Amino acid sequence: MSESNTKPAEASFDRMSGNSPLPDPSTAPLILIGHPGNERTEGMRLARRAAGLSEPVVVPYMRLLSGVPLGEAAREAGLPAGTVPVIRLDAPGEHFGAERALIALGSPEQDDGDELLPLRERRDPYRMPERQALALEERPIRLMHPSQWFRGFCRLLARIRSEAAESWPTASFWNDPAEVAVMFDKRACHRRLTEAGVRVPDLLAEPETLSSYEAVREAMLNRRMHRVFLKLAFGSAASGVIAYQINPRTGAERATTTLDAEVYIQRPGIFYNSKQVRTLDDPVKIRTLIGYLCGHGVHAERWIPKVSLDGSPLDLRQLVAFGEAGHSVIRAGETPITNLHLRSRRLSLAQSGLPQSSLTAATREALAAMRTFPGSVSAGIDVLTDRNTGSPYVVDVNPFGDLLRRVQVNGDDPYAWQMRRWLGISKRGAGMIQGG
Repeated sequence: MSESNTKPAEASFDRMSGNSPLPDPSTAPLILIGHPGNERTEGMRLARRAAGLSEPVVVPYMRLLSGVPLGEAAREAGLPAGTVPVIRLDAPGEHFGAERALIALGSPEQDDGDELLPLRERRDPYRMPERQALALEERPIRLMHPSQWFRGFCRLLARIRSEAAESWPTASFWNDPAEVAVMFDKRACHRRLTEAGVRVPDLLAEPETLSSYEAVREAMLNRRMHRVFLKLAFGSAASGVIAYQINPRTGAERATTTLDAEVYIQRPGIFYNSKQVRTLDDPVKIRTLIGYLCGHGVHAERWIPKVSLDGSPLDLRQLVAFGEAGHSVIRAGETPITNLHLRSRRLSLAQSGLPQSSLTAATREALAAMRTFPGSVSAGIDVLTDRNTGSPYVVDVNPFGDLLRRVQVNGDDPYAWQMRRWLGISKRGAGMIQGG
């Protein structure tokens, strides 16, 4: 598997010295690349105001996707002349115009700019021309073209990084674009965590070998790994996740998933996230769904049995920022897939019933995962605890994982906590330098 071979940002959080990887927020303006007016952008705007900082300079994704260079878009949005910004990328999702534009940007006509794309030698299935992509109409639950979308997103990340260096050679990124691409690709992220010694579920097989439903089953039987989680390599919110198991004696199979499909004879099928978890045992249906994941890019790992509360499997979303674990939420699911929008319950750490030793171990593993991304400040880390061994496993690193609703630490929501922590670390660091 190949990852970007570009060097990560030099600055990283130093827990020993307490120095921030970012300049003082009271002097460096923040460029926020996102969708104006949405919950994330508003959360950051209010957090900066509460901390006594200038409001973020919001650069819309759609402005960049229309071809406007980052420097020009930032000036239009009010970046003060002569300043060197910190640049924060927020989630590009939940905006169909941006989704469509990213699919178009990933089209075969634009065959360069893939230096940040993991497994970039792999071709996307049913490659969609730019003109066809731009004509797509919104279908709220349909998976439009995930691999081409991710290719377009990585091309945009590469462009943002290049244009930032051109406009402000000493600018800092909140999360380095090259590392965002790796976090977002579950295959590349799993490899990075494994190489760093972070505990992750065992890989079923190298992703380039999982080219079909048959290849997945063969690998499972050869490794005697009869229960696996199959994940669309760049999916989010449980989109493209299948909890899959086969009986090694009978060959019978079961798949638990929100993925569904309409299949046609003479044209590609339509795949969508039904947002309803179902358990399937129809081999034809299962073959179709697994084949779709393999075509676009699949990550396959051992199915770790999660600890549970009253029969509900649990996992932990842990926010890590500036080298410290902050806000967290326990997700208690009705199925093995525990995302909150799938009727999972949101619990506090105390409500989960997990012993302090398990929570401490999970937090320690989340911190270890974040340290493997030295050019990035924050991420939401998903950690599960094995009900048989008590061991924690990191199962996802979300570069945009700080939208944790109704969770506070010392009265701060996640955005306010990050702003206060950044401001506090910068002030302490300045004091240390002055007193040094």
